Amino acid sequence: MTKASSPVVGLKWVVGPVVVAALAGVVGHLVAQRPHGPFAQRFAALAAGDRKPLENAPAFALANATWAAGDVEAVKKMARFELDRLPESETAARARVFVRFGIVDTNPDGQAAVFNQACITDQGHCDHLKEIAERETKERLVAPGNRLPPYFLAGHPHVGAPP
Repeated sequence: MTKASSPVVGLKWVVGPVVVAALAGVVGHLVAQRPHGPFAQRFAALAAGDRKPLENAPAFALANATWAAGDVEAVKKMARFELDRLPESETAARARVFVRFGIVDTNPDGQAAVFNQACITDQGHCDHLKEIAERETKERLVAPGNRLPPYFLAGHPHVGAPP
């Protein structure tokens, strides 16, 4: 009998992986069956309306990270994702997305239209649009978008809010 066909080699390369897979299955089953931690228990005890902000937290964090350091295309993709994800009832959050999108938009007419859409979405943004845009530009770490756009500079034509 040659060394390559010895029973030790068979045990090592056939039975060994089967035993390891069986042990991994047992450990996985035990982990899945154990009681969950206090966070999961408290989360399950919350009402559906109270759970929603916790469920949205990862997407909100990703949107903020993309805004802070992402390139223009990433910000635009994130804006589309956020607008699809956010319900119509969350007007302030949707308006914030429009403001961010308007800041990175390079077309002045496009900026005016997007800022106007932010005003339509949430009337509270219209009164303080420049301050909100300044706050958002301070949070952005890379250009473009880390400076106030020409829309807010003196002499630039503004698109008024609809009556």
